[in-house]
Amino acid sequence: MIIRYTSWPRWSPFPLGQFVKIIGPEDKVSTETAMILHEFNIDTRPFSQKVINCLPSDGKNWKMSPEEEAKRLDLRHLDVCSVDPIGCKDIDDALHCITLENGNY
Repeated sequence: MIIRYTSWPRWSPFPLGQFVKIIGPEDKVSTETAMILHEFNIDTRPFSQKVINCLPSDGKNWKMSPEEEAKRLDLRHLDVCSVDPIGCKDIDDALHCITLENGNY
């Protein structure tokens, strides 16, 4: 359940507020997932048709061409994490860290 607190009068032992949204029953994975998405302000709306039109027509069967793959540095064997801020729409900043032979990172 999501509640918005509107005020807390000095005379009241309880704050005043309103119900915003009922997420789901307690102890359900779907409810916990929805709360995490809400907490981190993850946009869960369906993609617009404009976005869908940009996707490859092969869908999940799409494969990168050998020519395109040859142009890229393959880092799929590394653990990489995003360092983009919360709410970022283009997740394109990331880092990876390893210990070097001299002990530095």
